[in-house]
Amino acid sequence: MISAFSIILLIIAILVLVTWILHWTGVKTDVNVIIGYDPSTGIPITQSEPQTIKAMGIVDIFYSLFQGFMNKSGIIIFILMLGAYITIIINSKALDGFAQQITKALKGKEVWAIVPLMFFFSVCGTVEGMAEESLGFYMICIPLMLAAGFDVFTGLLIVLVGAGVGTLASTVNPFVVTVAVDALNSGAGNVDSSIQFISVGDGLVWRLICWLIMTAAAIIGVMTYAIKTKKHPAKSITFSTLAGDKKFFLSESQTIVVMDWRKKLTLAVFALSFILMIVYLIGWDSILGGSKFADAGKTINNHAPYLTALIPGFGIGDLTVVACFFLISAIVLGLVNGLGEDGFLKQFMAGAADILSVCLIIATAAGVGVILEQSHLQELFVKGLTDSVGGISPVGRIVVLYLLFLPLSFVIPSTSGFATAVFPLLASTVSADPNNPNLVAGDIAGSGSILSFSFASGLLNLFTPTSGVVMGAIGIARVDYGKFLKGIWPFLAGLLVLSVILLAIGGVIGGKIA
Repeated sequence: MISAFSIILLIIAILVLVTWILHWTGVKTDVNVIIGYDPSTGIPITQSEPQTIKAMGIVDIFYSLFQGFMNKSGIIIFILMLGAYITIIINSKALDGFAQQITKALKGKEVWAIVPLMFFFSVCGTVEGMAEESLGFYMICIPLMLAAGFDVFTGLLIVLVGAGVGTLASTVNPFVVTVAVDALNSGAGNVDSSIQFISVGDGLVWRLICWLIMTAAAIIGVMTYAIKTKKHPAKSITFSTLAGDKKFFLSESQTIVVMDWRKKLTLAVFALSFILMIVYLIGWDSILGGSKFADAGKTINNHAPYLTALIPGFGIGDLTVVACFFLISAIVLGLVNGLGEDGFLKQFMAGAADILSVCLIIATAAGVGVILEQSHLQELFVKGLTDSVGGISPVGRIVVLYLLFLPLSFVIPSTSGFATAVFPLLASTVSADPNNPNLVAGDIAGSGSILSFSFASGLLNLFTPTSGVVMGAIGIARVDYGKFLKGIWPFLAGLLVLSVILLAIGGVIGGKIA
């Protein structure tokens, strides 16, 4: 099976060839160019100017990888630290003992553990867009599922599909819903100030219903797979590596692990580190409004610099801050387990080395975005979207938007970047109606388009090789990308069909509900 590296390099090469063709034929697209800065705020002032698609070079195919590495340096540092941290956890045997205790407590009903686990991840996804921060949970779910008689892929599905379906059906996720609403309001205001702005609350009832339906369907699907593969192990996607998986994730699972104070304390530190990660990464100020958490961080920096003079408040920092938390936690676990300096460094370096290939895949995938941005193909694709949705019925328009958003989500994998680039253009196509100035689901730029965007970006980010979360997950789970695609496609197909049905129903309902 062709490797993820080769797949991504082939995509980049094709895009470079496309830039040649479009450049030779003189294709132009509108590009925002900075023409100055606001003297009072320092915010750049831009204007749209037509520019010819820029041809990328053969050398750029490879240079884009290093640009991608720099662009994704935060998540790469995070994953390196996470890999090192996980290795120390595994070698402590604390997860082995925990999995044995859970399995014993459930007594043959282990499959029901999938329900609360996936529901938890789905809640995190729909509320705060759980993505990179989900990577650490694979080392909880995979050993647990293996010890219960399931396979590695079941553990992977619990986290990836659980958090992924929550993000797909975002209700108040600020990185999907809020940024899209803000972008729509900005674009609509530029067209006609009489158009009433929509809010995060518009369409919330229908988004909640969709989230519950999607989450229930995902849980049923994963439970069905788990039960099938436990009864018939040969049907498992990872059956050929089952023995190796048990040796790696449950190194001596046949031996009863005694949960002494070191292992219990290791589990406590492990749990606290992930709780801290989740709580820290949630954009509290975006959800609650105001700047209390940002101000609290500044207060600590200014008045308690001996604790930290650099790390910002909760919800303000990035993954490099969380990587720092994992480094500190790893050192604490080294002391708890009596590793000593040599033992700690040996395990730490081995863990970082094991995960390095995942980091390189993430960097390579980011090279796709570099080519799209620098060549202005990104702007061309967005313009094509806005020119393709006129003259369609309200219900059909929502579904067509969804189908158009799918490839665009690959072109612009960042949900914030997508919303900022696409939704102002969508809003600019709306003509103000004096009798009904509201932006509703039937319009091209209403709450229905936000749901289409959420469904499309969420589905793509469950399998695309340009997703750092996907590549990180299969790297941690030690699952080949080809096998991953073979196992994930039934879930993707089901979510695709369900998305279209729910969008069509929402288009019929219309109004502020959907």
